Formats: sequence, C-alpha cells, structure tokens
Amino acid sequence: MLTNYLKITIRQFQRQPGYAALNILGLTLGIASSLLIILYLHHETSFDQQHTKANRIFRISSDITEPDNAFRWAVTQMPLGRKVAEDFAEVENYVRFIPNGRTHLVKADNRFIEEKIYLVDSTVFSVFDFQLLAGDEGSALDNPSSIVLSESLAKKIFGDQNPVGQLLQSDGESVEVTGVYADPPVTSHIRPRAMISASTADRSQSQNWGGFGIYTYILLHTPEAADAVQQKLNTIIDEFVAVIFDQFGIKVRYELINLRNIHLHSTFEGEPEAIGSMKYIYIFLAVALFLVMIASINYMNLATARSMKRALEVGIRKVMGAQRSTLIRQFITESILLTLAALVLSIGLLLVLVPWLNDTLQTHLSLANLFSLELLSALLIILLITGVASGSYPAFYLSGFRPAAVLKGKGGKAGNKKLRSTLVALQFAISIFMLIGTLIIYDQMNYLRNKDMGFDKDRVIRLVQDNPDNRDKWPVLKQKLLQHPEIKSAATASTSPGRGFGKNVMSVETNTGIMEEYGVDAYAIDYDYFTALSIPIVAGRNISPKFPSDTATAVLVNESMVSRMGWENPIGKKFQFDQDSTVFHKVIGVVKDFHQRSLYDPIEALLFIPSVNNSNILVKISGSTSDGLTAIRQAWESTFPNTPFEYSFLDQDFMEAYETDQLRGRLFLGFSIMMILISILGLLGLASFTAEQRTKEISIRKVLGATSRGLVSLLVRDFIVLVLIGALPAFVLAYFFMNEWLASFEYHVELNFLLFILVLLIIGTITMFTIGYYALRAANTNPADQLKYE
Repeated sequence: MLTNYLKITIRQFQRQPGYAALNILGLTLGIASSLLIILYLHHETSFDQQHTKANRIFRISSDITEPDNAFRWAVTQMPLGRKVAEDFAEVENYVRFIPNGRTHLVKADNRFIEEKIYLVDSTVFSVFDFQLLAGDEGSALDNPSSIVLSESLAKKIFGDQNPVGQLLQSDGESVEVTGVYADPPVTSHIRPRAMISASTADRSQSQNWGGFGIYTYILLHTPEAADAVQQKLNTIIDEFVAVIFDQFGIKVRYELINLRNIHLHSTFEGEPEAIGSMKYIYIFLAVALFLVMIASINYMNLATARSMKRALEVGIRKVMGAQRSTLIRQFITESILLTLAALVLSIGLLLVLVPWLNDTLQTHLSLANLFSLELLSALLIILLITGVASGSYPAFYLSGFRPAAVLKGKGGKAGNKKLRSTLVALQFAISIFMLIGTLIIYDQMNYLRNKDMGFDKDRVIRLVQDNPDNRDKWPVLKQKLLQHPEIKSAATASTSPGRGFGKNVMSVETNTGIMEEYGVDAYAIDYDYFTALSIPIVAGRNISPKFPSDTATAVLVNESMVSRMGWENPIGKKFQFDQDSTVFHKVIGVVKDFHQRSLYDPIEALLFIPSVNNSNILVKISGSTSDGLTAIRQAWESTFPNTPFEYSFLDQDFMEAYETDQLRGRLFLGFSIMMILISILGLLGLASFTAEQRTKEISIRKVLGATSRGLVSLLVRDFIVLVLIGALPAFVLAYFFMNEWLASFEYHVELNFLLFILVLLIIGTITMFTIGYYALRAANTNPADQLKYE
C-alpha cells in the first residue's frame, strides 16, 4: 500500500512540476530558517552545560540599595567564599575568580597583553570541569606564583614548546606555568585566558568586607540546599556586612543564581561575558513558529486552490472502491514526502549558510548540533507540523468530494475561499509584524550610533598604559603627539566612556551644609580630559596646572550629581573621601551631563578627581584618521619601545554594549526577508491558480467591454483587501511588543508610525506586482480561445 502511495505521489509531482517546485522551495526556505533559529536557540540555552556539577554550582551575587539608588552586581567581597565554605554544612567547596585586569605576560623579549586573566583558588578544578591537557589538577594552583594557561594562549606564547615548568613575568612578578587547559567553549559564561593562583593576591584584602569585585562560586552537596544557603547568607550580612554599611543607610543582600541560569536569567551588572535573555528566546521561538506556519499555509492554500485538478481523480478512485481514509492517507503521504524533500534540501542549505553566518555575523552556530537529541526532536516536530498538520486540511477536503457530482462536472470547487483568505491574511499579518519589528530595531540601533552622547567620540583613539613606570612618561608622549598636525588633543583618565568606574562611600556636603554618607561613582581625570572629549564646563572652571592645589583638593561633578544632592550652588561643596582624613575636596566646576555608560542606563551622578598619572589615554585626531594613527604609533613606539602598540576607537568601544542587540537585529532582518520571500512564493502559486480559475469570467468580461486595467484591478483588489485585514492585528502586536523592547533602553526612539505605513506600502506593492503579473497575463488572453467551446 505504501509503495502505491509513493508511486502516485511521484506521478503527481511529475505531472505538475511547477506546483511541486513552488511547494518544496517554500517549505525549504521555511524549514531552513526555522532550523537556523533552533541552532541559535540551542547555542543560547546550552551555556555551562559542559560542567558535570553545574546543577550544584551557584554564584553569589550582590543586591545593593542606597537611600537614593539601587544596583545589582555580579560580584561580592573577597572573604565571602571562604566564610561560606567554612560555616555552612550545605557547601561542599568554593572557588573565587578575581579579575586581574589587563595583564602583561613577558617571555624573554616578547610581551603579551591579555584580558580575561583571573586569580583563582586551587579548588577551581574540583568545582568546574576545565579540561587540563597538561599538569596535575590536584596541585596545579596550590603554590603561589603558579599559572595555568588556556590552550590558545599557551600556543600563542610558547608555540610548539611544552610550557609546563617554564617561567613568565606577569606584571613584574615571576610565575611558573604549571598546566594547560582546553579553551572553554563559547557557551561558557566565564572564559579565562589564564588562571593565576589566588594565593598570589594581596593578602591584605582577605578580610575586606567593604570592597566588591570577586566572582564567588559555591558547590553545594545537593541542588535543593540552595534555599537553606540563601537564608543563611543573611547571618553573614548581619555579622560582617551590615556593621560596615548600615551606618551609611546602605543595605546589602546576597542572591544565589545557578550556574546554568546565569547566561539567560542574570540581571546583574558586571558579568564576565555578554549575556542573553529569555525574552529573546521566546521571541525567536515565535519567529521559528511563524516561518513554519507561513510555509505550511502556502502548502494548504496551493493544495486547496488546485483541488479542481484533483477532483476527477478523486471521483474516479471513489467509484473504483477507494475509501475516504485511503484517500486521506494518500494526500498526507504526498505532504510528508514534500516535507521530507524540503527537509533534505534545508539541511544542505544549512551546510552552506551556517559557516557564512558565523563568518559574517560572528555567530557561533555549530552544524554538529543538528544531530543532537534536541535538534533531531525539533526536526521530527517540524516534519509533523508541516507534513501532517498542513496536509490534513487538503486531505480531508479533497477526499470529501462526492463522486457523482464530480463526474457530472458539478463538484470540486477550488477549496474553501473564506478559509484560504483567512490563511493568506494571516501570512500578511506575520510578514508585516516581522518587518515592522526589524525596521524599529534598526531605527533604534541607528539612534544609538548617532545620538549625541554628550561628548565627541568621533575619531578618538583609546590606548592603555598599565605600567606605572611608563605612565610617568606621559608628558613625553603627550608632547610628541601634539607635535603632529593630525592630533588635536590628548588626555588621560582612569577609565573612558563606555567602561566602568569605581564606587566609594564618602562624606558629601548637603545643600544645608551637613556632611552625610553616600555611595559615589568616581574616576580620575587629567587637565585635558574634558577638552579632548569636548565636554563643556557649565559652572565654575576646569582643573588647571595654573592652580597647583587643584590636584590635592579640587574635584568636579556632573549635572546629575548636582541634581542628586539638590545643590542650589554646587561650587565650593565638599567631599571627604576618608572619615579619618582631615582633607576636604571642594567642587570647583560642574560639567555637562554625558553618557558614561550605554543607553540602557540613566546618566550616573559622577565625581571627577584630578590625577596626572592615569592608565587610559585618549587621543583626538583632527585630520586624516590613517595619518593620525601613523603619528600615534610613531610617538608610542619611540616612547615605549618595549610595549606593544594596541589601540581601539572610542565609538566602537561604546557600541560593544549593543553587540548582542545588533546581532539579533541582523538575524531578525534575515528572517523577515525570508518570510516575505516565502509569502511571495505562495502568492505566485495562488495568483497563478486564481487567474486560471477565473479565465472564463475574465474572457466574458472582456467580451462585454472590460479593459485590461479594470480586470487587473478586479483580481488584485481581493489580495490588497487581505493585506489591509492582516495589517490590523500586525500593527497592534507590533506596537505592544516593540514598545516593550524599546523600554529596555533608558534612551530610545519613539515609535514612528510612518514605519507602519511604510511596511504596509512595501507589502502592498510586493503583493500588487506579484498578483498583477498573472492578472495582466490572464487579462491579455484572447477571449475567443477560452469561449470557442462554450
């Protein structure tokens, strides 16, 4: 029986190859796009799965509330991990990751500057599954001044040599390589390039409960113990933390988060790597469903529209004794075979698309995941949805023809027109919704790129000088830089826009003259910082070498600090950095607000402390960018011949915060285009059959005097009405969902309803040309050819 079904199906495909090709192409595009989304979602949901104890590993993070501020940090204090492990019976082990900042590793005459190097406890290999390729897990980080390298870093420094037992200089100290571990997969929320023994860390910080900056992980005996540990953490706060912060009105709360939940569920600042969001998982799941739906709708519409061509076949087979159930199985078999063919082509298409996407969009999709249990299950579901579900309606409809009526030429209408119109309107609604979402995302990304951030980021080069001895040579480097006409200005600071800064508790003078304690965000700047970035002083003056006391007692604040403190006259207001100190720092100027962080966040209240020895160098190029870079390189290499020249553009640094949103936007655009293409394929087939079914009507109208333009308008009108019907729910859903997405940015564009109209015009125009082509061809047919037998 199955063999007969296959033979009949193949004959049907051969008899109508255009119909089969349209269906297969539409299904192929829909399934391939859905599989791409599933690969992306598999990547996003597989973070930290490589750790066998992941369900028992929890990170402790901090939720901090000030009297007039609140924030959540992924980090805690140095002593917390050890204290929890010692006092809580539920805790089996702990490990801390202490960021080491930009680290200089020196081998002979070669210097390597690396980010993402951490000081870690020797227990790291007992908690996490870092695959050690060389060295002993039990002792690799036991001794001070020992370091284990990632495989890629070991290759970079030592080439093909065995690094174990060799010495490196790390920021001036000698460290011994005691191991090499496999590079953590990209699906890791923390990916150290190297790990140095935490016993190398400053021991004076071992009991510092006031400073935050440590990633603290604990391994529980059972996952269920997390609730008990969460409650017990309050005792540590009461004993060690509250005694420090309560006096300032600051409340600290610890929060456990499971390792596997960090990437998609974390709401903490300062994550070691970019994180995802469950919100986007749901969005892309919906997109995948939409793609399969549109491809399935195409099949259903084309199958029912061409039912007249199958009516005689159904009638004859019923007269010959075929049961309705047999016909249903036949038509569903056709649908499944079409889907299987499309599935095979989709996998072939993915073999080409995935490497291209990884190179072009910097994604990390893996074709090997196609054969994982989850992806094979998804393939089966897609096969069932598109093969069985989309084939069911045509199967039940076609098999329901009455043989007597069909054989007399009175049966077999071209499907349920209302249902077909509803499905086409749904296609339009999905396509319009997706295209509106895509354009709004790009509008927001363009806004982020071009918004006035309050400072001049165009052609500003950022350099970093970590070596304190080299920083003393800043005046020499600055002089060399400013000798070049391409260089407009140069300055230094302890950080730069787009990057973090420190927070300290200090005494601040209120508007009434009382000194009160506040948590204050602050960083160091030199005399030329605001000039280099074109940040105006709106009150008072800038720091200046003309006033020697500025470096000792002067500070500047931004407008948000003035608003936070409610100062009527900020000039002269005092800050006391240390309660034990008798030194007061006075405000000498107020700078205009600018965005230190991304537009996800409001502008912070900031304090600027004068300093002439800072690690971040900002150079403003006024002429040609290439000539300016050449001048900077020459000045750098002549001043620091032993330090590699590395730079970045400030505007690109700032846009890194939106990297994941830009990637999602590009994916969204690609899938929107794919939906429109699939819809066009469906419209091509549907328009062809619609025009064919109405050929006699068109011919009669032409005989009665109808013009070609009027006939085209007649056929196109029905589809334009469906576009308008589909636009209504699409507009409502787009308004709701995109408003919510824009709200995740502190600063964003307003919804532009002209975009809604633009999308409607785009979809309407595409529909009009697609339907119009077949309508015009039918309208230009000689009516005599169609009516000569009537």
